[in-house]
Amino acid sequence: MEAMAPYWVTEEWAKGHQIMGPSDSMVNFRLVLQGRVKISCSNYRDGRELTLWLLGPGEGFDIACLLDGRAHAVTAWALDPVRTLVAPMGLWHRWLRHDPQLARAARRFMAAKLRELTEFAGELALQDTGTRLSHLLLRHFGGNGPNLLEALPQRELAAKIGSVRIVVSRLLAQMKAQGVVQMHGGAVHAVDLERLVQWTEEEIDDELENPS
Repeated sequence: MEAMAPYWVTEEWAKGHQIMGPSDSMVNFRLVLQGRVKISCSNYRDGRELTLWLLGPGEGFDIACLLDGRAHAVTAWALDPVRTLVAPMGLWHRWLRHDPQLARAARRFMAAKLRELTEFAGELALQDTGTRLSHLLLRHFGGNGPNLLEALPQRELAAKIGSVRIVVSRLLAQMKAQGVVQMHGGAVHAVDLERLVQWTEEEIDDELENPS
């Protein structure tokens, strides 16, 4: 890793700035140093957006391009002020060929992101919006990893579960009324995990009793 350091460039991105577009996915590969980044795809006709991944410090951007050498129609956006490390894709390919430890780490990271995407696809197809939202909150507020949802706007939560802001706003209002979440400025800042688990179980029971 020390041999790679001279080739890295540190970048800084303002909140809301587009960091990477589809045309850049094959040019450079970036690692997040600070802040949060979303990787999303969108419908250019109506502007609808689906967030595929939320990334935090230590995570790489679209690693699929790094491993298979093909472009990917996704966009990266800064959710906070963001700092990244960037190097040309060709250099990363060379490092992966000559550093088995780095290659193994890249494969493990890709496997984790593929598993996350597979679970997400299953939720989109099989669960209603309320259940998807509660599972998202459980993963981030109740998981062992970093909480990447804290203080995110409702539109970003909606994009992460394949919904729209007005629906998520209604669900969060219901959760707040029942003491499941604490809100500030329209964003979720804290979660009562015990009540959230109960809420999730009730949502699943409702789905089973009233299948669409």
